[in-house]
Amino acid sequence: MRITNQLQNRQNLLNYQNSAVKNYDSIEKLSAKMKITRPYEDVGIYVDATRLDYEATTLEQIKEATTKASEFAKNTDQTLNDFVDTLDSFKVKLIQAANSGEHSTTSRVAIANDLKAMREQLVSISNTAINGQYLFSGTAVDTKPISFDGSYNGNDNNIQVLAGSNLTVPFNIPGEGLFLGRDNDYAKQVTTNITLINKHEKLNPQSTNEEYIRLTDEIYKLIGTDYWNSTKMGQDGEMNYTTDFTSDKVAALPPTVFFMQGQRPSGESFSTKFELSAGAKVSDLLEQMGRAMGNTDTNKVVEVSINKDAQIQMTNLQNGNEMMSFSLFGLTAQQGTAQQQQLGLLWDTNKIRGATSLPDIEVAARLGFVHLTSFIGSPNYINPDTLAASATDYDKLNFATKGATVQNNSSQIVRKDNSFATNATRLSEVAGLSSGQIGAVGGGNPNAAGTSLANADNLIIDVTAKNGVQLRATIDFDGTKVQNQNGAVIATYPTITIQQKPVQQGQAIYRGNFYKTFWNEQLVPNANPPRQIGNQAMRVETDDLSFKEINDMLTILANGDLDKMNGKAVNIAANITQQELNNAYADFEDTFLQASVSVESTMNHRGLITLKDKTTSVTSIKIAMYQDHGGKDYPDAVGTENTKSASVLSFNKNDAVIIDRPSIDLFADLDDMIEAVFNG
Repeated sequence: MRITNQLQNRQNLLNYQNSAVKNYDSIEKLSAKMKITRPYEDVGIYVDATRLDYEATTLEQIKEATTKASEFAKNTDQTLNDFVDTLDSFKVKLIQAANSGEHSTTSRVAIANDLKAMREQLVSISNTAINGQYLFSGTAVDTKPISFDGSYNGNDNNIQVLAGSNLTVPFNIPGEGLFLGRDNDYAKQVTTNITLINKHEKLNPQSTNEEYIRLTDEIYKLIGTDYWNSTKMGQDGEMNYTTDFTSDKVAALPPTVFFMQGQRPSGESFSTKFELSAGAKVSDLLEQMGRAMGNTDTNKVVEVSINKDAQIQMTNLQNGNEMMSFSLFGLTAQQGTAQQQQLGLLWDTNKIRGATSLPDIEVAARLGFVHLTSFIGSPNYINPDTLAASATDYDKLNFATKGATVQNNSSQIVRKDNSFATNATRLSEVAGLSSGQIGAVGGGNPNAAGTSLANADNLIIDVTAKNGVQLRATIDFDGTKVQNQNGAVIATYPTITIQQKPVQQGQAIYRGNFYKTFWNEQLVPNANPPRQIGNQAMRVETDDLSFKEINDMLTILANGDLDKMNGKAVNIAANITQQELNNAYADFEDTFLQASVSVESTMNHRGLITLKDKTTSVTSIKIAMYQDHGGKDYPDAVGTENTKSASVLSFNKNDAVIIDRPSIDLFADLDDMIEAVFNG
């Protein structure tokens, strides 16, 4: 090839241009301080740069979000400090009020008003909001968490903040756990509320002060003069402190039979009775109580003791367990006069030992046929017969009425996880079922303990409706049985019979099963065009009966007008037709919808049945729910090894007072404390 001047010039020009471009690129990179300024210059570097830019932006967003979360957390921390300071002040005032000897009624009421003001301040603190967001509402940050009545309106969800790649951190404290939480490090404790006085020492002419019962004291010191009735005392005076209580005379005194029932930490209900001689120790009484609750020689489930106020205190040794309750009273035969004995006005020891019917015991105690030793002072409970409750009453009691609300006092607790019952909870899940007891509910198979309500005693619901009508509903848990060809029962359905009080045999306003609907996707045969059945009525099986069905029925009963159900006797036999089911459900649904306009019944956050009368500020509705044991409230034989399952469902109980429990309901507890101070 021939090289010319023109070719050389062109080559020099090209080299110059390339150098200029490279020089420009270098100057551009130096001025921009970047290795590349265009993606095509180096794809690898561009991808890395884009990724780093994204991560930088993300880190900036994380920094901004965590800063806001940190401020939220700091405000929460400061608010909690204010809350604790106010609670400390509340505690100081409460202790001050407890020193009752130092206060007149006016002074005590003034303290109660101070406590009430602090309670309102705690509500205000709980409703603290920052930038329009409430601190303790969970993720429902625009909802005020605490109402004036102390109810919680938020949720239990955490607000999460992005703190890194695929890393989220919660930064709030939901009020549900704070105000209605559960601390599984705590044990349930209950106590009797009657101080046990040494009645023998009261006879001592040298004694000037009341002496409390101690563990080492004998049982006769619980009873003292009451081994004799008032007539005997009126004739001969009180028993002599020394001469009537020598060792030989104590040995001749009648024994005391103690009647106990309740719920064990295992969730099993029980009733039992045991006997102690007059010379036995109070410590023997506590040991027998422990055995009734499930203690053995090698395993203790409860601790039973005497507290400083000479009251019996019981502690569940399984932390976090909400189940444990008991009721206790003692019966002792009295000497009486020959005429009283001849007229049958006194119970002897053998009759006390054989007593199984709680109503019979209540009558005998009220009429003074036997000496009653009380351990639990009855509050203002009234039974359905309009009588004030005594120490012998257990769960045949009216619910408490407060304004327009009627509520039971015994939380319904799911046995498998200690959670509080909701409307969806089945009664069989909370029932104190057991197969290890005489006549117990649950069948004879030890491996199937607590599986069925089918042979539980009937549940009675006594209601005085808002219109004044008095009704009784009887739920028979195996009222309808379905058998196979071999005669074996394969399904049971509870029946309900509603009668007007006073109840007369054979007369009923309504009789039927419990009904609900389910979505049946089955095609209707021979339909043109084909279509689905849709919502189809069915009966509720015994072990599927839920608190929703019970609350719906309470709504109807409390309203007092059975409307479409009035006068109906629905087929409760096994061979009911689908049309009969549909009609029965339609009648129930119409009646319920009418009743729910003025009455509403549901489960609250603590597993309590809560009925509200929507038409008044002070309701006249009364409710009692209890089981009918047919005179067998206690076993025939004496001894803690002889137990029966008693009330596997209890809703309003006159039992030992709860003084500590794993769960809290903060504002409800504060209200109880304030009320106690007001009432002295």
